[in-house]
Amino acid sequence: MRTGALAVRWRLAFAVAALLVLLFHFRLALPGRALIANDFRALFIPLRAGLQNIVRAGEWPIWQRGIFLGYPILGDIQFQIFNPLSWLTLPLDAARGITVQSLIELCLCAAGMAFWMKQRGLGPIEGVFAGVAFALCLKQTVHLHHWTFAASTCAWPWMMAGVDGFAASGRPRFLALAALATFGTWIGSSPQMAYFGTGLALLYALWLRRWAAAFALGLGVAFAAPLLLPVAELNELGPRGAGVTYRFAASWSWPDRSVWGAMLLPRAWGGRPDFRGPMNYWELQGYFGLLPMALLAVAPFRKKGLWLFAAVAILGLWISFGSNSWLGLHAWAVELVPGYGSFRNPTRALMLSMFCVALLAAEGLAALRADPRLRMRVLPALGALGAGVALLAAFPGPYWAQALRADAAWAAALLALAAAWIFAPPRWALLVVPLFLADVAVQSWDSPEIGEAAREGHALDAFSAFVPSAPAPRRVAALLDWGEMNNATLLRGWEGVTGYGPTPIQRVLLLLYGTWRGAPPRPQPLEGDPNFPRFRTDSELTQLFAAPLLAATREASSAPLAREGEVRLYRMAALPRAYWTSAWLAAEDSELTAPLLRRAATGAIAIVPQAIGSPSGAEEPPVPATETRVYNSSTVATIEAPRDGLVVVLDPWFPGWSATVDGAPATLLRANYAFMAVPVQAGRHTVRLWYFPRRLLPGLAIAILAAAALVALLKLAARRVDRGSPGGY
Repeated sequence: MRTGALAVRWRLAFAVAALLVLLFHFRLALPGRALIANDFRALFIPLRAGLQNIVRAGEWPIWQRGIFLGYPILGDIQFQIFNPLSWLTLPLDAARGITVQSLIELCLCAAGMAFWMKQRGLGPIEGVFAGVAFALCLKQTVHLHHWTFAASTCAWPWMMAGVDGFAASGRPRFLALAALATFGTWIGSSPQMAYFGTGLALLYALWLRRWAAAFALGLGVAFAAPLLLPVAELNELGPRGAGVTYRFAASWSWPDRSVWGAMLLPRAWGGRPDFRGPMNYWELQGYFGLLPMALLAVAPFRKKGLWLFAAVAILGLWISFGSNSWLGLHAWAVELVPGYGSFRNPTRALMLSMFCVALLAAEGLAALRADPRLRMRVLPALGALGAGVALLAAFPGPYWAQALRADAAWAAALLALAAAWIFAPPRWALLVVPLFLADVAVQSWDSPEIGEAAREGHALDAFSAFVPSAPAPRRVAALLDWGEMNNATLLRGWEGVTGYGPTPIQRVLLLLYGTWRGAPPRPQPLEGDPNFPRFRTDSELTQLFAAPLLAATREASSAPLAREGEVRLYRMAALPRAYWTSAWLAAEDSELTAPLLRRAATGAIAIVPQAIGSPSGAEEPPVPATETRVYNSSTVATIEAPRDGLVVVLDPWFPGWSATVDGAPATLLRANYAFMAVPVQAGRHTVRLWYFPRRLLPGLAIAILAAAALVALLKLAARRVDRGSPGGY
């Protein structure tokens, strides 16, 4: 085929791969539609709405106040601050915006797989097939409510294309692609997926002995340093700061060999809404598709490292058993592989298996098209799959028999169609794509959950009249049932005390626990999921939250201010957001007792970690600030101090906060375990606290150095390039 005609076919293949994603997810692509599954409603829509609120206020998105009393935005990778697609879709309604972003990322994923197949010397048909086999695989589809997964995995094929393209041609632009795609997987903001993808690409580059490509991948990680360093800082001072136990790392493991039935019939325990199996529907799934599994029988494993991808696919299956894995493989990986032990959900390694199987199946398809005699190897593979389906239907065992047999009927029909397809003339090779799409469509017809974007984001509307507008303090405590209202305070632009998410500051989290125990417990290695902490409303420590309003689903002794369905809004005892006190006491965390914290919760005394210059005064009622203005990353309080003392500001302490008194730099102390205080002399003062991420500038410096190193690497590669190479775009 002429070069020009082949180039046109490849461009068409890239477009078709992306278009098939939109056709498969046509319900999402329709105007006004949005993903509404659990984590979308509970976490990702509020995160996007919170980012929109900050930008609309004309402030830099570096600190949020909507949940957990506040924490640095750059420390929460799930905000996707560095992802260009976040900013491209930011003008849209929050629910619609992140849905459109997910669709774009899936399209990039499919086109990237096709581009990678091109670099491996396969044809456009194999490229389209590989694109849909990964971008629309069941694992990807059922995990769409984990917004960051698609955002990170869409860069994987581009990373691999960079490595293979450079290996084939030596052209420096492929090194740039590998580096930028690696950067892309990390700013996609799923650390686990980015870790998996980068590790696989690095392993492949080292196996190929393409040291320049391996170095480019490392530079791609360095490009993400402005994000990764703040994330590491919050991780150190967050729930995982004291480490994690193996129990945590192994949570959501495959339970036993019964999961092999779901590898053939993924609806053996039912679909998403009526699932009756172990774990949950989305973490369990590892279905590759019947046709991709059959095509593995003819994959040329000796070709260009395919055995490596096969080994990784098997490893992903093996390690998904977690604490139940054969020979304790998962425990060894947690112990020996750097960084892996910080992740939970072993079954998420199945995403790597999906990626590798998509490649292997595409290579198998190419081999089958090149040598029709191989159909006699595919046919027994289809027969073996059919036998497995028949046995499961005859002996459903622990599965839901009705759901399993319905799925088995479809599988039998698909296997029959696949058997007919392998004997069809070569011009019908492209039928492999609709056969695969039909398979995944049947298995995921009730995933993901979709609704109207306009109906999202209205939680607690009825309470808006009771919450002051910015820059007045507007903190609202919420004790609501798990669901879409978890982070409603962030969504509405209010300040919140509780929330749902993995990134609260640890001192805030422990103080919430302290309302049940009288004092914050000591940090311990993480064993369970701390994503949804509660506090005890009748604890005196709740006054430290400076939240005069409480939204709750339970009745209280006082009449509510307002109602919205089952939710009621109450007054709650609270200290002023900023106040003066003359009394202080130096006490380390180990010396904090319940009586001491109760005294601090009255505002009559401030507890600081070490002694300050001036002597403590007598305990007396706090003097509230005459005016307090709260912005997203700063707090300004005007105070009339009767005597020398401390201005306590009930915002959470975190490295990066600074203070001035009347415009002059001032000492900033941690106070009352989790908050901040500034020493002042008697008189009227303006106290200003502001936050700037202290690891952002070092991260930018690393990224700049990495960019310079990449430029040098590209120039060096350009001098060695073989202009006669067949590689290229």
